Amino acid sequence: MSDLDPEQLREALTSAKQIEAALRERLREQDLVLSGIEALQGEDDPAVLQQRAFDLLSRSLLFHLALVLEPDGEDFVCTAATDPAAVGARWRGGGFFNRVAHSGRAAVTPDNRRVPEWKDCQGLSPLPGGGIYAPILAATGPGLLVLCSHTPGAYGAKDGALVSRLSLVVSQTLAAAQRRRLSEAARAADIARQAAVEASEAKSRFLANMSHEIRTPLNGVTAVADLLAMTELAPRQHEMAQLIAQSGRMLERLLNDVLDFAKIEAGYLEIEREPFQLDEAVAAMIDLFAARADAKGLAFTSKISPGAKGLFEGDSLRVRQILANLLSNAVKFTEAGEVRLEVMADDEDDATQVTLRVSDTGCGFTPERGARLFNRFEQGDDSITRQYGGAGLGLTISRSLAALMGGTITWRSTPGQGSTFEATVRVRRLQGTEALVEKTPAPDQEVGLRVLVVEDNPNNRRIVGMVLELIEAEVTFAENGQEGLDAFAPGRFDIILMDLQMPVLDGLSATREIRARERVSQAPPVPIIALSANAMTHHVAEALAAGATAHVAKPIVPERLIQTMIGLAPGDQEPPALSMAI
Repeated sequence: MSDLDPEQLREALTSAKQIEAALRERLREQDLVLSGIEALQGEDDPAVLQQRAFDLLSRSLLFHLALVLEPDGEDFVCTAATDPAAVGARWRGGGFFNRVAHSGRAAVTPDNRRVPEWKDCQGLSPLPGGGIYAPILAATGPGLLVLCSHTPGAYGAKDGALVSRLSLVVSQTLAAAQRRRLSEAARAADIARQAAVEASEAKSRFLANMSHEIRTPLNGVTAVADLLAMTELAPRQHEMAQLIAQSGRMLERLLNDVLDFAKIEAGYLEIEREPFQLDEAVAAMIDLFAARADAKGLAFTSKISPGAKGLFEGDSLRVRQILANLLSNAVKFTEAGEVRLEVMADDEDDATQVTLRVSDTGCGFTPERGARLFNRFEQGDDSITRQYGGAGLGLTISRSLAALMGGTITWRSTPGQGSTFEATVRVRRLQGTEALVEKTPAPDQEVGLRVLVVEDNPNNRRIVGMVLELIEAEVTFAENGQEGLDAFAPGRFDIILMDLQMPVLDGLSATREIRARERVSQAPPVPIIALSANAMTHHVAEALAAGATAHVAKPIVPERLIQTMIGLAPGDQEPPALSMAI
C-alpha cells in the first residue's frame, strides 16, 4: 500500500467533514419535521396547532412575519399569521402565487416588493426584505406558507428547501384544524338537529293539548246550539241558535287550519288513499257555496266534465278542503257578479290529473299582491285583511295539500275585474262508477240502541246524553275507563262511545281491555266509537290501532254522530229524520 499524499489526505478529510455536516443538517431537519409531527399528536385546537407550527418554523430560521395563505375563489387570503393584524389580508390570485402553490417546491425572493401580487394586496404592506414562498395543501386547495424578513436577500436556496420540507407539517396542521372545525360543525349541527326535534315534539304536544282543551268547551257551544235549533223556537231565537252554531263551526275551521299548518310545517300531514266519488265530493261543496253566493246575491254556476265522474282513489277530504278554500275566497271577495266552478279530469299514463278552476268577478289583485297570497298569515294586503277577516292560512295550506297530492295552485287576476284560481291534484281512476255508499231512507222512527258512554267531563256527558235522547237510546254513563270496564259485559251494549283522555284509565287502554275480554269469551266485537277532542291524525290512528271501530272528533255534530252510530250498530237500524238547522 503506497503512502497517501498529504494534500490528498487534507482533501479527503475536508470532504468527510462536509458529508458529516450535511448529514448532521439533514438529521436536524428530520428531527424538526418529526418533532413537529409529534407536536400535532393529542391536540385538536386549531389555534394551538397553528402556533406550534409557527414555533417549529422559528426553530429552523429567523423571520419577522409568517403567513398562511389559503385560496378563496381566485384570490388568496391570510387565515393565520404570527401577527394577528395580518389575518384577513387578501391578495389577487396571480401568476407567481399560483405557480408556487402548484409547483411542489419553495421559491426564494431577495425582496418581497418585487412580487407582483403584493402591489394589489389589501390589508398588508410587503416587508422590505427577503421572502420564502412554500406550497402547502390547505382545506380549500393549494395555498402558500410565506416567511418574510426585514433583511433583503436574507434567504437562500438551502433555506427554501428546508421550508419546503417543513411545509408538510403546516399542511398537516391545517388538515387537523379543518378536521376540528368539521367536527365542531357536525357537533353543532347535531345539537341543533336535536333541539329542532325536541322543539317540534314540544310544539306537537302543545298543539295536541291545545286542540283538546279548545275542542272540549267548543263541543258545549256547537253541539248545544245544534240541539237548541232542533227545538221549538221563535224565529228570532232560531236565528240566534243558528248564529251560535255557525260561529262555533268557524272557530273549529280556524282551529283545524292552524293544526293543519303546523302538521304541514312539521312534515306530519299524510295523504289518505281511499276510494271516493269525485263528482259527489264536489257536489257537496257546490251545494254549500251556492247557498252562500245566493245569500250575497251572486250567481253561482258549476260544470263537471264527464271525465270527472266516477270512482277514484285519493284523499277526498283534502280535495274538498282545497275546493272549499278556493270557493270561500271567491264568494268572500266578490260583491257583485258571479262565481264559476269547473271540474275536469284528464287521464294520464299512471294517474288522473283533476283540475279545480274557480273564477269570480270580485275585487281582483295586482301581480305584486298575488305573489304574497300564498305566504302564511297574509291576504294580499292589510286593508283586505281588515275588511274581510281571516287568518290568511287557507291558500298556504291548500297549496301544500295540492303539492302533497302531486299538483299545484296557479292564479291570474285583474284588479277590479276578478280572479281565477286553478288547483290540480293527481288521483287514480278506479274501475266502476257505482256509488260507494248506498243511501238509506231516513224514516221517522225510534232506534232504541243500548249505548255505553265513557266520558269524564260532566258537560260532555250531558251533551252526548241530549244527542242520544233524539233517538231514545238506552244510555249507561261511566266517568272513566275503569268504570267503563266495570260496566261492560259481552252482549250488554250495542255500541260504546269512548273518550280517550280520562283519569284512572284512559280510553285507549280501556278499548284494548274490552277487545281482550271479547277474544277470551269469543264474543262478537261491540262497535266502539272514539269520541274525543284528540282529533289529530296520529290520535285517530292510535284509536283505531287500539281497537276502536271509528273516530268522531269533538265538537260533536249530532247528525254526524247519529249517522256513524247507525252505520255501525248491529241489525237493520235506520237513521231517524232529524230536524237540523246548522
